[in-house]
Amino acid sequence: MAEYNYDGGLAAYFLLAFLALILIPVTLSLASNLRSAPVVQGCQCQECISHREEIRQAERPTLTNPGAHTKTLLVGAGWALFSAVLYFVLTSKSTMTVYDPFTILGISSSATEKEIKKFYKKLSLKFHPDTVKLAEGQTAEEAAAYFIELTKAYKALTDEVVRKNFLEFGHPDGKQTVEVGLALPKWLVDAHNSVWVLGAYALVIGGVLPYIVGKWWFGSRSKTKDGVQAKTAGIFFKDISEESTTSTLVLSLSKGCESELPQVLKLSNSLSPQIDALQRDVVDRLGPLSSNITKLPSKESKVAFTLLYAHLLRIPLSSPELRFAQRELLLHVPTLLGSLLAMSLGHGWLPTTLEVMHLHGYFTQALMPGKSNLLQFPSITEETLEGASTNDTEKLVQILREEPQRAKNLLSAASHIGKLEVVDAQFKVIGERLVTPGAFVQLVFKVRQISVMSGGSESQELDSEQLATEAKADDAFLIGKTDVEDMPSYTPQWAHAPHWPANRKAGWWCVVGDLKTQKVFVPPFKFTDVPWTNPEERPQRDYRSFKMQFQAPQQIGVYTLHLTFVSDTHVGEDQSVFLTLKVEDLSALDADEQAVEDEISDPEEDTLAGQMAVMRGGKVKKSPYHGEESDEESTTDGDDDSDSDSSDSD
Repeated sequence: MAEYNYDGGLAAYFLLAFLALILIPVTLSLASNLRSAPVVQGCQCQECISHREEIRQAERPTLTNPGAHTKTLLVGAGWALFSAVLYFVLTSKSTMTVYDPFTILGISSSATEKEIKKFYKKLSLKFHPDTVKLAEGQTAEEAAAYFIELTKAYKALTDEVVRKNFLEFGHPDGKQTVEVGLALPKWLVDAHNSVWVLGAYALVIGGVLPYIVGKWWFGSRSKTKDGVQAKTAGIFFKDISEESTTSTLVLSLSKGCESELPQVLKLSNSLSPQIDALQRDVVDRLGPLSSNITKLPSKESKVAFTLLYAHLLRIPLSSPELRFAQRELLLHVPTLLGSLLAMSLGHGWLPTTLEVMHLHGYFTQALMPGKSNLLQFPSITEETLEGASTNDTEKLVQILREEPQRAKNLLSAASHIGKLEVVDAQFKVIGERLVTPGAFVQLVFKVRQISVMSGGSESQELDSEQLATEAKADDAFLIGKTDVEDMPSYTPQWAHAPHWPANRKAGWWCVVGDLKTQKVFVPPFKFTDVPWTNPEERPQRDYRSFKMQFQAPQQIGVYTLHLTFVSDTHVGEDQSVFLTLKVEDLSALDADEQAVEDEISDPEEDTLAGQMAVMRGGKVKKSPYHGEESDEESTTDGDDDSDSDSSDSD
């Protein structure tokens, strides 16, 4: 017979296992993040320093958005609870014991029956109820019970009947009641609480769990692989075209924000007077573009339109609620632009692809398209420029000379607004000297950052030994598995982006297009962590190599391709390179190279492709398992036949 014990002892073991399953992986994750997180330096201009402090304040942990510090405290509290439960388990007495007559008698388990009888005789003389001397606080009943326990243990080892009970049931008195502990608190199985427990169980199993699973399932189905709602993707699909401009793309973003962030945009209902005033200000500054707002279908999309253009126009917002809404919209803009980019690439539209990429820089720098690129620098306004051209660095030099108080800010920003310099770019095929139809081609390019105020870095002459070292490093990178050259000495830096609501590292796209057809030839490659030129520290290799792989066209010919490097952080820093991809026929290869090519491409005769090639009269490779063996067998058979013929003639 079994009795169930709900004293909570085993519940502590269950709680320990549950806490360990959660705390161990979370602790390891926090430790790895702390260990691998690099120390990132940022722009030291006054605007960026103040902005980083604003970001730190905005990212402070809250109840709805706990930060890393709060998670660390929660993990610490979890380990404290784990330690308390572990202490309770280690100090609590276990109620589950195994009957051991040797332990009760205090004798070794290797003792013989004669030694057991002799030892029991001594114990009986000492602890017999008639002769025992009671200890302080001990009663006669306790002394008698202890002697009975000693007698049972003795008989379990010497008496046949009692020993049989002990061996069969584990106790000299025969079958005993078994006490089983359950890892449940007593109140959970109390009859008085059965209605509440069953109600809670039904609520969790029948309500909460289906709701969580359904929300996850339908939530994942409602989003595309680009991370936007299906409704948003439908809007973008209808709006985007080959003639899309930045203004029409911002209009699409405003429509998409309505379905992506409906809760954020509903604040317009409580801030209607402030929204209306801001909208009038935006319309007045936009000029002819203001007519686009009338094309928006709802009030929420007009609020998104107003907040996005208020950011591009750098209109300060006085309301904390409006600043919060604008921040949430801007942080979601890269995801929306990623969806637009994927649709543009799906059609292969080169101009639209570049327009979408440029919008990343415009939003990061809070700069209206068409305005001077010099407005990215701190303390530079349209009044300061006084009609300077869009990219007139001479104006910056003049400001540095005439206004020394701005020089520190400008120079610090210039060291974090990098202009990409393409050191080299070329097409390569591993193991081949020519590009043949369908071959896998590697576009390898070497880039570095230089200051926007410099004209470019001077290339240094390398001797033969240095050239050999460079070639060896290039070949090792070409055949390697990574797309980015390893550079342990590189130190990441935050870019100059005082208007973007988060810290940001500069990144670039490499877009390969055909200007004749205005089509994207190869999907763009996104890269970051480009080193700054530093001839003193790295005199030979102050650049970084990247590579992207694609398949050569099946048609033979010469393709003049246009490489465009577009920044996702700064405006007006596009770099262009023209490359020629010559796809030649296999006949241009040497005889040995063709043989190797044929040997690689011909299927084996034992494969399905080989059987199909034989039926078409094509070439196949002999099977490595049967080809040579079958030839030997046929030769052996022929020899046997000739031998038999000669023996017959004899």
